Amino acid sequence: MFRSLYFRTNQRQYMRNANGTKHFAEKCMGQLIRGVTKKSGVYREMNENLLVEKANLRMRAVELHEQPMLDAGEFFSVRRRLWVNNLITSSVVVSGIFLTFLALSAFINQEGGVSATLSWIVSVVLSVVLMVGGFVATERLIEALIPRQSTRTAELREASRSVAPLWLVLLVAIELALLGISGVRASILSQNFDNGLVYYGFIIMTMMLPIIAGAIRWDAMQYLEIFKTTQTARAIDSRLAQIDSILRQNEEYESNYYKMKSIAYWDLLNEFKTYKSNYNERKGIDEDIENHFSNSYDSFQAEANKRYQSDIRDFSSASMRKLNLVEATTQPVGSKIGQFKGRPQRTISEGGATTDGRDTYMSPQPIR
Repeated sequence: MFRSLYFRTNQRQYMRNANGTKHFAEKCMGQLIRGVTKKSGVYREMNENLLVEKANLRMRAVELHEQPMLDAGEFFSVRRRLWVNNLITSSVVVSGIFLTFLALSAFINQEGGVSATLSWIVSVVLSVVLMVGGFVATERLIEALIPRQSTRTAELREASRSVAPLWLVLLVAIELALLGISGVRASILSQNFDNGLVYYGFIIMTMMLPIIAGAIRWDAMQYLEIFKTTQTARAIDSRLAQIDSILRQNEEYESNYYKMKSIAYWDLLNEFKTYKSNYNERKGIDEDIENHFSNSYDSFQAEANKRYQSDIRDFSSASMRKLNLVEATTQPVGSKIGQFKGRPQRTISEGGATTDGRDTYMSPQPIR
C-alpha cells in the first residue's frame, strides 16, 4: 500500500501519462547507464594505469631474462652465501677498526699536549680511514688482477687492469702505516705478557684484517651481480602476477556491479509496471509496450547491454581502444583476460627479428 502511494505521489507524471511505462523505463535506463558507466570509468582508469606499469615491467623483464640468471635452488644458496660473507666482512672490519684504534690510542697518548677527548676522536677517525681504505684497496686490487666473469667487455677489463698499480701502491702505503702504528701497542702488550708471539701476532693481525675483509668482499662480488639480476626478475614476476590479479578482480567488480544495478532497476521498473497496469485499468488507458524494451527482462537487459557498450566505448580512452584492436588479433581464444603464463618468451620470426610475447588486457566491452 505504501509503495503504491509512493508511486502515485512521486511518479504521478508517469502514472497519468498514456505512455508512462515507456517514459519511466527510459528514466530507469538512463540512471542505470549513467551510474554503471561512471563506476566503470573508475575501474578502467585504474586498469589503464596498471597496464602502463605492466608494459614497463614486461620490457624490463625481457631485458633481465636475456642475462644470466640463477634457478630457484641456486638463488637461495647464493643468498645464504652472500649473507654469510657480509656478516664475516662486517665482523672483520669492526675488529680491524678496534685493533687499529688500540694501536693509535697508544701511539697518540705518547705525544704531549693532546687531550684525552681529542686523542679518542683522532684515533677513531684514523682507524676507520685506515681499515676501510685497506679493505677497499684490497678489493679493487684483486678485482683488477682477476676480473669477474660477468665483465664481458674487454675495454672494461683493460681499464680495470690499468689502475692496478695505483691500488697496489695505496694498499702498500696503508699496510706500512699499520705496521708502524701497531708496533707501539704491540711493544706494550709484549712487555705485559712477556711473550714475543704477542708482539708479532698483534702486528700481523692488524695488517691482515683489511686484506681478509677485501678478499671476502671480492668473493661476494662474484655472485652479487647475478644475484641482484635474479632478485629483480623475481620481484618483477611477482608484481606482474599481482597486477594480473588486480585486473581480473576489477573485471569481476565491474561485471558484478553492472549485473546488480541492472537487476535493481528492472525490479523497480517491474514494480512500477504493476501499479501502472492497475491504474490503467481503473482509468481505461490502453498502453502498448509489446515492442518496447520494458516489456520483458530479456529485452530490458539487451537494451541496457547495447547502450552500455556504446557509452563505455565513448568513455574509454584512445589507448584502450587501440589495445582492444591489438588484443582481438593476438589473444588466443579461451584465454583469461590479463592472464600471463610463465616468463616472457622471446621468439624469432622468419625475418630473423626477435619479439617478446607480451599479452594484452581486456577490451572495453562489458563482461556478461
